[in-house]
Amino acid sequence: ELVQVLKQEDQSILREVSLGFVLILTKDMREQMRGAAYTALKEWHSPESIPFLEDGLSDGSGLVRALAAEGLAKLDLGRRSARFRKALDDQAVLVKEAVLKGFAKSSDTSLIQLVEPLLQDSEVRVRVAAAEVLCNLKRPKACDLLLQYTKAPNPDERTSAIRALVDRQSSEVLSVLIESSEHKQPSVRGAAAKGFAHVPTAEAVTALIRLLSDPLPPVRIAAAVSLGHLHGFDTRAPLNKALDDRDPAVRAFVIGALLEHGERYEVVAGPVQVLINTREPAVRAAVGRALGHAVESNREPARSALTLLVQDTVPRVRIAAIKSIATIEGVSAIPLLKQSLHDEDDAVRATAGGALLKVVPPKK
Repeated sequence: ELVQVLKQEDQSILREVSLGFVLILTKDMREQMRGAAYTALKEWHSPESIPFLEDGLSDGSGLVRALAAEGLAKLDLGRRSARFRKALDDQAVLVKEAVLKGFAKSSDTSLIQLVEPLLQDSEVRVRVAAAEVLCNLKRPKACDLLLQYTKAPNPDERTSAIRALVDRQSSEVLSVLIESSEHKQPSVRGAAAKGFAHVPTAEAVTALIRLLSDPLPPVRIAAAVSLGHLHGFDTRAPLNKALDDRDPAVRAFVIGALLEHGERYEVVAGPVQVLINTREPAVRAAVGRALGHAVESNREPARSALTLLVQDTVPRVRIAAIKSIATIEGVSAIPLLKQSLHDEDDAVRATAGGALLKVVPPKK
């Protein structure tokens, strides 16, 4: 067994080396590379990441600060961090929203006086996120406000409110999603499609099958992903039909949904082969992510396809493949991930380091 082969000291050293590959990029001049590093820290889901994520809250880029805030928001200790709370004063909307999303998981009533003024914020997303926090803390007017936002004429307001309502698992959510799934604005239909993943009902499945025929690819993608998440229903027939979608990115996400339902690999093998050889890197990366949904006997053929994508000429494709291999292989992915620490691209090396942090057993 691989875990036993790796001695305890070797595991410890490998974790330190892997973390080093991530941390070195947190100080890189390039925003994209710092983003890759903080994405790896965010996806680590470990209390050990907290001091590094806190440092990220003072990065010069709002996008990077938002990644750090999202990472802290996922951890109970991170949400209690004084620096995380102070990030509510950040100028960037994405950062404020990430902090508020973290607060929405808390039952700390001392947050009320901190959050209430943000109901008047000039930014829609901040106002909606503030209403979500206050609704969660049993402020009745805030819950009413959240429901009002789901009917707002402004699509941004509406989509943010739909996401918040879904997170809260509110009793009104199904009727709001069904109504929003027929909205003229694609962003609202897309938000509804994503929301249905959290409402496992026959009505949700019916609406999602309809949205698989939406005129716009992003909405069809959201519908396919949500159908993949609804494990209590056999949605393979409509998903198999969607393998013929005219848009290659949609087909890639349909593959992921089918694999999530345990569909036989032979069914998707042909489309996988076609999409792996497409010229568009975004589509090859999407296939890489889709293969990470393989379960049971599908893992071995998915791994073979991912081994090809790990050698792709484009870094973002290699990044997607590395993450998926770590997901489906766990500890068995260590040899391949160690090889990827030698990749020529900094972001790929940081991703491999982050993946190793997740799969190498922690110190006892």
